[in-house]
Amino acid sequence: MSKKAFTLIELLVVIAIIAILAAILFPVFAQAREQARKTNCLSNTKQIGLASMMYAQDYDEILPETGWVGPCSAPQSEGCRVVTDGTDPYWSGVFAFPLAIIPYKKNYQILVCPSDPDRGGFNKFGSTCYELQLLAAGVPGAYPGIRNVVNGMRDVLPLSYAGNYLLAGGYYIGWDQYDCRKMLPMASIQFPAQTFYVTDVGSRIDSNGNAFAGWYIAPGYDNGAPNRRWPKGQRHMGGRNWIFTDGHAKYYRDPALTNPDGSRKSQAQLICEYERMGIYTYPQGQTCQ
Repeated sequence: MSKKAFTLIELLVVIAIIAILAAILFPVFAQAREQARKTNCLSNTKQIGLASMMYAQDYDEILPETGWVGPCSAPQSEGCRVVTDGTDPYWSGVFAFPLAIIPYKKNYQILVCPSDPDRGGFNKFGSTCYELQLLAAGVPGAYPGIRNVVNGMRDVLPLSYAGNYLLAGGYYIGWDQYDCRKMLPMASIQFPAQTFYVTDVGSRIDSNGNAFAGWYIAPGYDNGAPNRRWPKGQRHMGGRNWIFTDGHAKYYRDPALTNPDGSRKSQAQLICEYERMGIYTYPQGQTCQ
């Protein structure tokens, strides 16, 4: 008794059906995977927010540093001066927020978003300030000279998030007048449930291959091209996770990052657009009409 084989037409029909099903299901699977990553990232931001609140309770209602000038200025005994040549030769002795919160959570993994491939938030090539913080905090794997190794600091402290540098007092005076001001007190933040503290950020890739973001950001900062820091932070279905200065975290979709003519929106434009969504950048709250 002979067995009937599939005809070529029947095989092609089966293959076509499989291809159609794959085209329908693969995007669904990818979306579900990204949804899981977004949820994992949101959990991380909630933990960062909680640790920051614990830090503030211990430090007179001052949140961990989100500005560059606070950590990367000379110590107070040396006049708090700053050097802006890219080498960051000073460290004030105050840790930036990613390291300041670790004693409260003791988990470096909360600093990493699973959807971020670059993780260069604490990876400024050649920066003495960055390196001295890693060494003083006892970050596993850190060593003297790591600042001059491409992606060396990223390999020991990957970081996917950046803080609102406009909550740091030093940004409200001229560089030549910097007088050791650190983070603004929480009492000066008029709308803590709406003023953002930390959010997702992406990394630019420098010519030497080093991934750099910095732990400091403001909406629209470095939005000049799709591969820059602000647009690359838009990694969760067109949006990002935010931590606010009362400690809670929430996901929001981003507004358009380009104008109708295709030009990139400025930092000032985007700060105002986020304000209209209820996400404030400045401690006094709304600043746009």
